Amino acid sequence: MLGSWSEDQRLQQRQNGSSNRNGQNNGPDASAFTIVNGRVFTPGLGIILAPQPFTPMGGDFLHIALDVSGDGKLPVPPRSISDPLTQVFNFTLFLTSTVMQKNFTISNITTSTPPFADIMDQESGQTVKHINFEWPECLVGDGKDDEGATARGDYNISIHQNYILNGNNRYTIFNLPISVTNSISRFPGAGQLSTKPIPGPLSGNGGRMDCAAIENPLMDFQAQVNSVNNPPGQPMQSIALQTTPRSDGGQVGGPGQDSGNGRGGNDGQGQIAPGQGGQAALGGAVKMTSGSLSMVMVGMLGAVVVLCTSVSW
Repeated sequence: MLGSWSEDQRLQQRQNGSSNRNGQNNGPDASAFTIVNGRVFTPGLGIILAPQPFTPMGGDFLHIALDVSGDGKLPVPPRSISDPLTQVFNFTLFLTSTVMQKNFTISNITTSTPPFADIMDQESGQTVKHINFEWPECLVGDGKDDEGATARGDYNISIHQNYILNGNNRYTIFNLPISVTNSISRFPGAGQLSTKPIPGPLSGNGGRMDCAAIENPLMDFQAQVNSVNNPPGQPMQSIALQTTPRSDGGQVGGPGQDSGNGRGGNDGQGQIAPGQGGQAALGGAVKMTSGSLSMVMVGMLGAVVVLCTSVSW
């Protein structure tokens, strides 16, 4: 399910929880999300592994894990990802809050240093990419700030995806709600520098960035709606991914034929060797008596292969 939107109030209700007819809070409404075995499917090719929707967040940094391979169906660098049918072009991520009127850059492909670097190029060969975003200065605190002294509160991890799906260019925005309510200390722990990729951004003295340094104007929600080009369904769930066909794997040769005698046919593309002492073709089945040894010299791609066989039928 892609989720539906009518107005900002619906987003506010979903972040703060839903109430039943008796006014009791039932917790957040996750009906707008497709979650399978803890994986959150977006309207694009990315699948969120962490965090889960509505998770209270804090600590030294915000950790995001994102499967960028279309559930294992697409190659990732260093392999070529170019495909005219289905391909990820890029991901950009932001931390936004309509309540706080904040929009912080998490990753925007502006440098070669995480988290601003192109996440497709980091962690080479891995289908799951990790983004470790250092909380900025204005999110320092413990609990939810009710007096407006900081910018702590309800946020969205806003994931923008630019991609081609089954030959059609797409641009999607997916908002994953979290709350910045757990404790965030003013000075990041030095131990986090052993985390890969290294969390960032950090200020020049190694502390938290001033919020203004990574803040952007908050885009109007209707402007976001006007900017997207969503697919007609959920990729990998209701839409099967199409990629350019390949023929470099699987069965060698076509199917064989059965003679119908119940003992297997002899009309396949392979050859049956003439018997003990005979020379079998490559791929041929060799009939031998127990303890016999057949040395078959086969020239293959300029190399000589020696096959030692001791099999009895």
